[in-house]
Amino acid sequence: MATTHWLGVPPAEHDPLTAWALSRLAATVAEDAQVDAVVEIAYEEREFEPELGGRFGAGTTGGPASRRPGGTRTFRLDGVSPALLREEDSDEPWAVLFDPARLIRGIGAVTRAEGGEGYVELVLVPHPLFADPADAWLPPGARGLVVRLDPGTGFLSSATLHDDRGPLATARVHELSVRDVRSSAEAGWVVARMARTLVEPVRLTADVAVEVDPHEDLAFTGGPSARSWTVSTGGREVEVTGDYVPDVTSPSAARLAELLAPARIVSHLAHVTAVSATSVRAGVRPLRTFPFSAWAPDESLTCRFTVDPETGVLVGAEATAEASAEASAEASADAEADGRVVFRHVVTALGAQRSG
Repeated sequence: MATTHWLGVPPAEHDPLTAWALSRLAATVAEDAQVDAVVEIAYEEREFEPELGGRFGAGTTGGPASRRPGGTRTFRLDGVSPALLREEDSDEPWAVLFDPARLIRGIGAVTRAEGGEGYVELVLVPHPLFADPADAWLPPGARGLVVRLDPGTGFLSSATLHDDRGPLATARVHELSVRDVRSSAEAGWVVARMARTLVEPVRLTADVAVEVDPHEDLAFTGGPSARSWTVSTGGREVEVTGDYVPDVTSPSAARLAELLAPARIVSHLAHVTAVSATSVRAGVRPLRTFPFSAWAPDESLTCRFTVDPETGVLVGAEATAEASAEASAEASADAEADGRVVFRHVVTALGAQRSG
C-alpha cells in the first residue's frame, strides 16, 4: 500500500504531526485492511513482575512475588482484519499492532512525535485514570510506549513498552502483505476529528439540551486539561474539563465532558459508517468496560455523533438500544424504530469562553 493516505502527507512540525498521527490512528476505526503478517514479540526477563496497574489494578501480568521470564514469541497471521479484532475485542498480544485505535483512550500525552522514511514515531504516556490496568501495552503504571505508525495502513510496525527500568516488551512486524482494503473517508474524517481533541487546547461556552438521559446528577470532578467549557443545561451551569475522574464524576456530567473531548470515545467504536460529512453511526465494541466511555458503555447500544469541524466538539450525540421485536413491528414506518433512545444531548449554542 502507498504511504500517502487521504489525510495527506505527515507534517514535519511536532504539534501538527501529533494531531495528524492521532487522526491516522483513529481513521483505522472506519477502515478494514485484511492482511497477512509475521509478528515477533520479545519479552525482557525480570526478577519480579512489574506493577503497572496504577490506581485501579495490581498489575498486568502477575503479582509482585512472581518472576517474569524473558523470551521471544513469533506469530504468523493470516487474514487479520482490524474490523474483526474490534468485533471480538481481541486481547491477543499482537492485536494492538493492527487495531491501534484501541490505544487512544488510554493516552495521557504524546511527548515525542517524529517522522521518518515511511513511518511516524510516537512516544505515548498513559493517562493515570483512563489507561486500562489490564492493557498489555499502555497500562497506567508504564513509563511509556514507543510506537512506529505506518502512514499508509495506520498499523503499527513496532511497539515497545517501557517501565522504570527500561524496555519491557517489544513487538515488531517483520512481514506484511495487504490482501484487501475497504475505507470510508467520510466516516474516517469524523473519528479523526474526534481524536485530535486529545491534544487541542480550547476554552468554550455551550448551551446543551439534555433531551434524553436517565441521570440528572451533574456532579463533576475534573482533572487538569487543555480543554474546558462552561455548560448551561437545564437551568444549571457546570464547569467542565476534558478530563474527569471516572469513579467520582456522575454519568451525565461525564457525557458533557466527552462532548467536549470526544477523543476518548473513539477506542470504543466499531462498525463506523458515515451519516453525513460530519456525522457517523457506530456500534460499541464488546468488553470495552474499562475504562468506560460515558457515551458507549455497552455493546448493545448504537451511537450517532455529529462533530463541529472547527473545535472537534460533539454538537449532537445519541445512543440507542435495540428495540424489542414487538415495538419494531408496531413502529416499522417510524425513523426511530431502529431502537429506544437511551441518551441524547444536543449543543444548541457554542462560543468562545466569556472573559471575567
